[in-house]
Amino acid sequence: MATLSDLDQEILRLIGWEELTVSEAAQVLGCARATVAVRLHRARRRLTEAMSEQPVRPRRPVLATIREDL
Repeated sequence: MATLSDLDQEILRLIGWEELTVSEAAQVLGCARATVAVRLHRARRRLTEAMSEQPVRPRRPVLATIREDL
């Protein structure tokens, strides 16, 4: 998420975190509903692309971490 533009992050937070509708988000942002719908679509696509480019690091087992601290 941090790799996205501020506008992409704001739209995704309004819709995903604040659970606003597209119409409500348009009111908050002061633009047309259609504009928000297009920006949301593009932001979701960019987020998906950003997530697929990030390598997944394997998690270390908790037991191994505890044993190393002994």
